[in-house]
Amino acid sequence: MKHEIFRQLGYIQQTLSQNKKPIGIFLAAGCPLAVRVNHRSDIETQKEESDPIIQDVAGLTRVILERLNSGNSGAPSNCDRLVLQMLQDGVLESNIELILSQIRALKQVVGKGTVKEFTSDELDCLDKGICEIIFDQVDKPLLSFDTPYHHLASWARALERDKPVNIFTTNYDLLMEQAMEDEGCPYFDGFIGARNAFFDLRTVENENLLNSGWSRLWKIHGSINWRIDERKNVVRSDQKDSKQSYLIYPSHLKYDQSRKMPYLAMLDRLKAFILAPSSALFIVGYSFSDDHINDVILQSLRSNATAIVYAFLYGKLEQTKYNKAIQCAKATSNLNVIAFDKGIIGRKTGTWFLKEAGKSYDIPGNIVKLFKAQEEVNGENVEVDKVEFQLGDFELFGNFLRDISANEITDETFNK
Repeated sequence: MKHEIFRQLGYIQQTLSQNKKPIGIFLAAGCPLAVRVNHRSDIETQKEESDPIIQDVAGLTRVILERLNSGNSGAPSNCDRLVLQMLQDGVLESNIELILSQIRALKQVVGKGTVKEFTSDELDCLDKGICEIIFDQVDKPLLSFDTPYHHLASWARALERDKPVNIFTTNYDLLMEQAMEDEGCPYFDGFIGARNAFFDLRTVENENLLNSGWSRLWKIHGSINWRIDERKNVVRSDQKDSKQSYLIYPSHLKYDQSRKMPYLAMLDRLKAFILAPSSALFIVGYSFSDDHINDVILQSLRSNATAIVYAFLYGKLEQTKYNKAIQCAKATSNLNVIAFDKGIIGRKTGTWFLKEAGKSYDIPGNIVKLFKAQEEVNGENVEVDKVEFQLGDFELFGNFLRDISANEITDETFNK
């Protein structure tokens, strides 16, 4: 089966250009990979090497394990011991989310004794050490105003809206906040105040108290500038205080009320958004590895036939990391998955094609790539025309939003 690109682009572009429809953008761990930072120049070849501004979960896990390992001291570190214990329990590939979940699960039952040969103090120290490394790794500034985050912020404030733009993210970094402030895009993130902004659940749950021109920023897994203060209150602050603990939870274990409240409130915002009539959510950089979020998305979509979700995946569809994305899309007709080579639309998997290749030049953001490839046909290798739909590249998705907000295209582009 095949899916025609212009047909899908027409709906996507028209939806993103509306000011009356509930529109949401969901950013996950793959998004910072689109922002590169030059770190070395090879003088002989005049080529610059670059790294992503922030590593993905796998990269972050590698850094943490390297920093917390035993080195040459001989005795295994607490982190080494925990990973080995998880391996013995059948967790073959530990990542930072699973590791923090394990730590916090053990903390629930350790009491004043030991559990799995860990004391409460050892678990606390390990939790704090991991969170400090996460802070160090993701506390990075955007060094340019020409980033997909800035294009997203510019698009969000481009129209006078009857319904606010909702931006959801599982990332702990402050890249979206910086871009919105750079672009003068007002937003509400659940906190009120300046010095130690406090989490205000009443305003979160009653958005009609806020102007619709203010975008909403919901950080589902917490943030590096969220803290729990001495009174167990959740605050947002840039001040570093040793008496405050970081409120980041890539784990989904809600082990005390102070951590439970923001996490559930953020998930509730996602659920309420998808349940809104005719809502449209566009997901970028997410591989559907989080079962808690998947459950919220799928159950909400099944309860609201007027809602639709587009998930843009980076690279080809048939990768192991996208198995859950494929399962979710095939189980829910109003969840559409768009990878570079294929899409799942209305539960049907098909390759992309263009009826008129010349129209690719009318598409904003360079999100469609035409190329030649060798393919076996009737036992012979022949050259065939191929097309890729690259909205799953966050950089190109940002360019697409930039062009929409700049009014460089109109609805007629997709109806010629």
